[in-house]
Amino acid sequence: MTKDDLVGSWRLVDWTVSIGDRSRRPWGGKATGLLTYTADGRMWAALMAADREHMPTRTLSEAPAGMRAAAASGFVTYAGSFSLDGDDVIHHVEVSLLPNYVGNDERRHVEWIDTKSGFDLALTTPPAETLSGRLVVEKLHWTRIRPGEHFA
Repeated sequence: MTKDDLVGSWRLVDWTVSIGDRSRRPWGGKATGLLTYTADGRMWAALMAADREHMPTRTLSEAPAGMRAAAASGFVTYAGSFSLDGDDVIHHVEVSLLPNYVGNDERRHVEWIDTKSGFDLALTTPPAETLSGRLVVEKLHWTRIRPGEHFA
């Protein structure tokens, strides 16, 4: 795998979180998202609950604290640079909605999914231990956005 294989924009197809022997889909399976890798080694990812409520305000800062919290709890985003290590891509996080990600490296195992129209991308997190000692693995399935294709 080379950086060129990843370069482009990708749309989220599916996201599963496995905890122990159980799997679930974040936000009730209503997640949507975009992921972009650039030729100069930059990346950004944004995922959100597709059914977030609209706010009665013009800006996020004008909304009541509870509405701001609800909006943030249905959104994940980070950006930075990326590098490759064998079959893994490493996201070197520079900015993030979650402050704990800033300055960290987020490793994702890369798998290619053969489809009728080319190859989709699957990114899987390394197993992480929860506070209760169970292992969590997240798998995100992405499809390449073709030139001229609009995100809906």
